[in-house]
Amino acid sequence: MFVDRLKDGMRESNGSVCVGLDPSLNRLPASVDRTAEGVEAFLGQVIDRTAEHACVYKPNSAFYEALGSAGMDVLGRTIEQIHARGRPVILDAKRGDIASTAEAYAEAAFGVLGADAITVVPYMGEDAITPFLERGGFTFILTLPTNPSAGSIVDHGAPPLYERVAAMASGLAERYPGQVGLVVGATRPKSAARLHQLARELPWLVPGVGAQGGSVDAFREAIGGEHLMVVNASRSIVFAADPGAAALELKQRIKGSFDARS
Repeated sequence: MFVDRLKDGMRESNGSVCVGLDPSLNRLPASVDRTAEGVEAFLGQVIDRTAEHACVYKPNSAFYEALGSAGMDVLGRTIEQIHARGRPVILDAKRGDIASTAEAYAEAAFGVLGADAITVVPYMGEDAITPFLERGGFTFILTLPTNPSAGSIVDHGAPPLYERVAAMASGLAERYPGQVGLVVGATRPKSAARLHQLARELPWLVPGVGAQGGSVDAFREAIGGEHLMVVNASRSIVFAADPGAAALELKQRIKGSFDARS
């Protein structure tokens, strides 16, 4: 199962770094061809340089889709390359539809591309999530987004929407054990502390560290104790002069911060 492969990756890399593979064409080094072939070669180098320090990878589907059909081929081969290095893959697609459409998305992610997990937007309720669980994949449910304007949605209500999402996710985890996690942004440490109380049994994917400005130390202070989570960084690693050094630096920063709690 995904969680077992994730724990293996954490043990082998001695850390909890998730490297987001977001090959935005306007950020690629000048030496990289703006073609599907150029992107694939660039990503291969990033994987080679970071595999020692990454426990999991998270390719963002949008950047591959933007390259057309050739880009989807690159995505599939990139997932194969990650698996060859013994690491699982979270497909960052943020799907959110229902019924046969969601079933098709699940087949594309798990059956065609071979991803191990996927991100899903829960706005349409359990119906947007269960097709992925029924397919046997792991699903990270977007609970606490990183962008400031999301607060007008997820903080609304009593209890706030993000707490309702966490409660729904916990219910799904009882029916689909080992297949449900949350996306919890590092830019919202106070809200993350509440989620830690409500859903401490669920794994977290934590974006927002790096280019988005989330603080590992503030996040650790907020949640206090242990939690199975991976911390994602994309641009700050992929487009660094030395991606391996950037991944190592993040790994050490996370370990230093969480080790300091005791």
